[in-house]
Amino acid sequence: DGPYGNAFNFSDIAGSYIEFTVEFYDENQGRNVTEYSWTVAYDGGDPVALASMSSSNFGTSPDGLPSASFKFTMTDVMAALGLTENDIEGGKSFEFQATLKKNDGKVFTSVNTSSNLQGQPAFRALFQIKTNIICTSDLGGTFDAHTVANGPWGCTNEWTGQVTFIDEGNGVYIIAAQDADHPDNPWDFSMGAYWVCYGTGATLPTDETTGDLRLTDACGKLGYSGTSRWGEVYWLNSVTVDGANLTLDWENDYGEGGVTTLTRTDGSTWPTNLRN
Repeated sequence: DGPYGNAFNFSDIAGSYIEFTVEFYDENQGRNVTEYSWTVAYDGGDPVALASMSSSNFGTSPDGLPSASFKFTMTDVMAALGLTENDIEGGKSFEFQATLKKNDGKVFTSVNTSSNLQGQPAFRALFQIKTNIICTSDLGGTFDAHTVANGPWGCTNEWTGQVTFIDEGNGVYIIAAQDADHPDNPWDFSMGAYWVCYGTGATLPTDETTGDLRLTDACGKLGYSGTSRWGEVYWLNSVTVDGANLTLDWENDYGEGGVTTLTRTDGSTWPTNLRN
């Protein structure tokens, strides 16, 4: 187990790991085991070598049996596979497969263990681990904001205020905005652009009763779900993270758009895996 149980957290690649200890038991109290090794594969792909331990490096369990301890970090696993965070997705998994070798030349894996061990002294064999990639989203908060309108609608006015991501859970967010003229923080997926392009009394894309537009975070992949009160579909042309600054280049199919930079003021930075 690790900090996320038997899983890796896409939102915390550097802090994700699994660790475990195996003790060996055979007809000679585990002393006939010569090597124990692991491979790893991602999402059904080809496996690559990850770790190997020979009997000369085994420890001794509390029961006096040979034992081996391993710690697989998500960073090391991805490096072994030649993957970056852009190559993996939440909801998929890594599969670890072990191979055990004995001094009589026999080799055991998850494929042949059950049949080969029938009738022999019983022992608990660990030969495979499936580690799911989970995601947590923690983007909620209020941020300093600056929006420059752009796109086919022809407006290029600028707005400065604050934007709030209201967390609805499971990576789904309402976007609200406020400035001196709108202190009550109404829902505003244009992040101020409507006010500077259509006037301070402009009807906004959605509210508590009309439209179901939402910002979504799927393991760092940002996007929109639902539509505005007029049935407009929104998308992100680009997402840029620069420390405490998150810049969203957004647009909708009515031709409205803008580039909004959100700045954290709590001393923290935006997750580096945010992307469109």
